[in-house]
Amino acid sequence: MSEMNETNIAHELSYWRILSITFLELYDHLFERVKDYTKEAVEHLILASIIYIVLCILLYAGIAQWEVITFQKGVKNPRRVLIIIAHPDDECMFFGPTVLNFTRNNCLVYLLCLSTGTNYGMGKIRKNELYKSCKVLGIDESSILIHNHTLLPDCQKTKWPVELVAHLILNKVETYNIDTLITFDKHGVSNHINHCSIYYAIAYLCIEKQLPADCRVYVLESVSIVRKYWLILDIPLSFLLSRNRFILNSTDRQIIRTAMKQHESQLVWFRRLYLLFSRYTVINTLQEMDITDIELDLELED
Repeated sequence: MSEMNETNIAHELSYWRILSITFLELYDHLFERVKDYTKEAVEHLILASIIYIVLCILLYAGIAQWEVITFQKGVKNPRRVLIIIAHPDDECMFFGPTVLNFTRNNCLVYLLCLSTGTNYGMGKIRKNELYKSCKVLGIDESSILIHNHTLLPDCQKTKWPVELVAHLILNKVETYNIDTLITFDKHGVSNHINHCSIYYAIAYLCIEKQLPADCRVYVLESVSIVRKYWLILDIPLSFLLSRNRFILNSTDRQIIRTAMKQHESQLVWFRRLYLLFSRYTVINTLQEMDITDIELDLELED
């Protein structure tokens, strides 16, 4: 009986030993397969990335430097353009390609800035910086319209009153006979609440049908954080996804940098990095504001 038990135990141990060896062999096999697959996938990813980067460089050269590929597609027949920004430096940090396109195409360009940074005690400084920046961009000083209202502080936590902003914008549209409005979309590029407030003010004017019938509204498209800092790597997506688009060559991009350098009080380290990597210093894509889209956006937010 004892010998039989020992034999059974030996058989069981042998069985488990074989099973463990089989399991280890299977594990090693799967590990090698996964390792080989991962290595192959990484190699393909690196190769695809290199091809994509080279393609974007060639596209940029063909579009902006050699001008053999058509990328730019502007808005419809602009004559008197009003670009609305929230703060001094928005004009070159976000709207540079748009501004340069309009100022070079026989358009009368007005710039409406709805704050000056006075709450930081720098109102006069930033106002002068805006004038110098606009001179670099080709906007006449007489076409720069600056507001400094106590209810419109330069503050990330303060939502500007919609009706007040709408009233200020409508007044300028009627006074200067504006036929094209350009501003931020509902995400404001950086989700800055002041940027978004301008969009909702214009949305209010559109819904209430207060804008002139011949006045078209375009908003600067916000993109994901990855696309935002892809620089020229965003060219294919911008081309495929946007109807109205502007791009700058290396010479014109230097103009944007020069304009931003006029805002000396704002040139902290992260803005310098922004100038190096942001697609908004090279590419602008605009979307025409549509009343149906506005109503849908507002319904979803409610």
